[in-house]
This record gives sequence, structure tokens and C-alpha cells, in this order.
Amino acid sequence: MNTYLYLAEYDKFLQSLPSNDSGYVLFYRGLGEYYENHPTQAAQAFDRAYTLEPSLLPARIGKALSDSIASRHAPALEFLQQTEDEMEERGVSDAESMLKIAQAYAVLGNIPAALHALSHTIEGGFFCYPCFVTDPLLANIRNESEFQRLMEEARLRHEQFKSRFF
Repeated sequence: MNTYLYLAEYDKFLQSLPSNDSGYVLFYRGLGEYYENHPTQAAQAFDRAYTLEPSLLPARIGKALSDSIASRHAPALEFLQQTEDEMEERGVSDAESMLKIAQAYAVLGNIPAALHALSHTIEGGFFCYPCFVTDPLLANIRNESEFQRLMEEARLRHEQFKSRFF
């Protein structure tokens, strides 16, 4: 389902989502709407996901993004930090989830936290270089020297993966 998302084909991504109302699907519907620059629809989906499943990691990230849409940046950052701390305490190390944390931090303007989470994303084995260099949610960190260093690492790992498996 995320293939279209990482190819930046957001309309196709939204069309490919199941029609159920699970917190997981609602988060991704919100994310697709966010990428399509439909903040009202994105916030509605994020809020519904969090209402249905407040302990679900994507729903928590969506809540932070919804708070950002509503210009509640300080509470969003606090909630996102709490979510990241809980992930660490519980040993959750899903690299793709860390990307979502990095994206949310970048949107909220916390550059050091975004770069830190992106570093964990790449170290954890999610190194989708083509996605990273074009992802609009990472725009706030793209000019940082640490981002450039991370992109070189991701590019090398991406190319190594391609040479071994394609």
C-alpha cells in the first residue's frame, strides 16, 4: 500500500487504501490528504484515528500532525517527544515508523529531533533514498549539512541494496 506513497503518487495512494475505518488506515488516509495539501481532511482523518486507537503509534503521530495543522505546535512537539520516548522504553525500533516521527518533527520545525529520528530510520534499515530527497515533509531539514550526510549514507545503502537484489 505504501508504494504509491513513496513514489509521491498521492492520489493513487489514497485510492488504494482500504475503505475500513481502522486507526491505521485513517492515519494513512490523513497522511495522503496531508501530502495532497488538504489540511482539513488530513486533520479529520488523523483525529478520527487517534479517537479510535489512541495507543496506536501511527495515530499518535497523526495527532501531532493534526495539532500542527491547528497551529498547536508546542503541544504537538511535547506529544511527539512523549511518543518517541515511549517507543524507546518499549523497544520499538521500526525504522519506517521512525521516518514518520522524523517527518513530523521536520514539519513542526524541530530540526535536531528530525535529523536524529531520520538517522535512526536509516540505521534501522529503512533507507529509501529517492523518497527522502523529494519528500515534502522533510523540506525543513533538506538544507542541513547533517541531512546531506544522512542522504549520502542512505544513497550508498540504497545502491548497495539495488546491486545485490536487482
